Amino acid sequence: MNRVLGRYDAAAIRRLFAEEGIVAAVEARGFTGLGVRVVTRGHVLPHARLYGRKLAHRFLLLDACVGEARVQQDFFAAHGYRVDRPLDLVVVHWVREQDPTAAFTADRPPLLLQQHPGLGILRRSLRVVVRMATELQKDAVVNVPKFFHDAQIFFRSRLFLFLDAAEQGRFEALVRDLGALSAGDASLALLGGCVRGTNGEVMVWNPGYQVFPLSDLVTAYFHSDAYCAAVHRTYDRARFALDIDRLAQLRGEVGRPHRPAAA
Repeated sequence: MNRVLGRYDAAAIRRLFAEEGIVAAVEARGFTGLGVRVVTRGHVLPHARLYGRKLAHRFLLLDACVGEARVQQDFFAAHGYRVDRPLDLVVVHWVREQDPTAAFTADRPPLLLQQHPGLGILRRSLRVVVRMATELQKDAVVNVPKFFHDAQIFFRSRLFLFLDAAEQGRFEALVRDLGALSAGDASLALLGGCVRGTNGEVMVWNPGYQVFPLSDLVTAYFHSDAYCAAVHRTYDRARFALDIDRLAQLRGEVGRPHRPAAA
């Protein structure tokens, strides 16, 4: 079935794209003939893709894959919080928005695995997913950020918080302690074993769910004393150190220029 989340076909998704300003934003960049396809062949879950034409060529501009998941009550019980039912989630497995006609610049080099500069429509794309999840009466929209900079983007775009309070505290401590690095270099440092924790252990980027709450149940969890205390406790205790020499070596191996973080 060529429907996302069992409900949204290509026409419905294009309508949401138009209502959330994605179509207008992409057309403002000179793309015409915008079309949406829901692709299932070769994929476990359907992919929603937005195409457009420019310079007599057709380009893939947006590729998104979302699915569903459930978190059971025992997760919350283990973290000192009680819920009376499982949580139903929409999961953003993959989202890529790109302008294949644009070029990277020295000020904005590519992030890891990024082939083209972005279109600036990520927040609007997330609003589409939130609308879908709301209509389906889900408790939250979540993602599992592949890279550290992905987690930063989701955190800053819509205030996604990690479901595990200790993980949220560690993440905020990493943002604090790696603040002198650009987003791309911070991700590279974590992937390359350049970041060590309080006891000298190598910090491994292995994230869980990062969550944007929709239901009162999830919102109350994030505002609970137990969650907030665990975040602050972990943040205050965590300290991360950077192996600058190893990071410089990695930059050379992957061909990334050094670029300081914005002030």
